[in-house]
Amino acid sequence: MSQDDAAAAAYQDAIKNRTPRYFHASGDNAHGQTGYKDTEAFAENLMVLQECALLLGEKLEMTAVSHAFLYDGAETAGFKYDQTSNPAQPRVVGAIQNRRVPMKEFSEGLDGQMGT
Repeated sequence: MSQDDAAAAAYQDAIKNRTPRYFHASGDNAHGQTGYKDTEAFAENLMVLQECALLLGEKLEMTAVSHAFLYDGAETAGFKYDQTSNPAQPRVVGAIQNRRVPMKEFSEGLDGQMGT
């Protein structure tokens, strides 16, 4: 099975079972196990969420926002900064899931991906 076939199978499995599709990002590089298009969709969500987090942080006079989540229709997406990563080159752990997930459950799933 090629890498593209494996990614397509992982994507279809996650959609069918409504499980999270996890991603990691650092700098301008994002990667996941469910293919280029899905990783690109995560990267777009990440940029929007990071911009909103920065604006909210500025408005509330906070120095940093460590995570953000959103519901988009029946989908849940979000990110957290990986606290196990190098602060000089922080890494982000994120996910997309094709169902509405309680924020606590979604956040705990991201915690399980820290340092991986």
